[in-house]
Amino acid sequence: MRPAALPLALVSIAALAAACTGDLVAHGTLDAGGSGSPTPDGAIDTSPPVAAGCVDDVSAGDHTYRCGGRPVDVRVPPACEASGCGLILLLHGDTGTGLLMDGHVKLRDLGAQHAYIVAAPTGPDYGGGEPGGTWSSADDANLVDIVHQLAAVYRVDRRKIHVAGFSRGGFVTWRLLCDHPDLFASAAPGGAGDGTSFGEATCFSSGRAPATQIPILFLMGRTDASVGFSSMVTIRDAAIAQYQAIGPTVIGSDATYTHNRWTSPQGFPIETFEHAYQTVADGPWADAKGHCIPGSTTDPYAPQYAIPCVGPDSFVWGEEIMKFFLAHPLGYVPR
Repeated sequence: MRPAALPLALVSIAALAAACTGDLVAHGTLDAGGSGSPTPDGAIDTSPPVAAGCVDDVSAGDHTYRCGGRPVDVRVPPACEASGCGLILLLHGDTGTGLLMDGHVKLRDLGAQHAYIVAAPTGPDYGGGEPGGTWSSADDANLVDIVHQLAAVYRVDRRKIHVAGFSRGGFVTWRLLCDHPDLFASAAPGGAGDGTSFGEATCFSSGRAPATQIPILFLMGRTDASVGFSSMVTIRDAAIAQYQAIGPTVIGSDATYTHNRWTSPQGFPIETFEHAYQTVADGPWADAKGHCIPGSTTDPYAPQYAIPCVGPDSFVWGEEIMKFFLAHPLGYVPR
């Protein structure tokens, strides 16, 4: 989302288009045990992937696919030419792009280290003379379809499909975890709260909640001037109430941040990183203040999507997302 001083493109609440039917098992791409396309003797299938749908090049490396009319920047680690890798859907905010978002969190680099394919689509034009894209609920079905197509072609481990997003992409992340808890093992929204004031259908409001609990990692800027800290507290508290979660337990903290965890009776966590960092005071996103990404090393004066927090920061958001996803596959045994 753009800083409060700039026009905020409010989106209409379109009904979610029919998503791909069933989960990945129903698609016939993955076995019920969760591993991708095993051979009859149970070994991992090392045969090469086969191009299909919008995935027209299955070689390892960086690709820009066009899926449902949208560009999708994807990094496929060499290890993921065999089945069994994970998959992360990464979603930018207003005026961003998939590549700019990844520049802030570097999940493509982290995914390559841990055998995860990372898909970073770019949304429809933001408009109003501003660069980059945005999202609305009308895009949700296409995003789910992108996940299904990539998962099918690369025969990913269905237990390791995750979604992360910031700002407008964070609102989408809240919706997707609410509407597709059977698809995503865990979710990491950031800089996005209760959608009521922003024309967004999110989650944990008006009776909306995921049918099953999934682990949530949530980034909250205490001085966020674009979304507002109180809006994020609202959705956090509603999620805690829905999960009947107990806490918080402080996992880490200093004068600039606190990492808290609440845990449901079933053992599923809701974790938050509340921080006091801000954008650079004389940069193009100065008005956003705490609406920024800790640990980002991108140029704070860049002409587009300049939302790094001013360092030094006590944690790196992209690294925390990756650690959380690695620790919380679908069907993990709560500790």
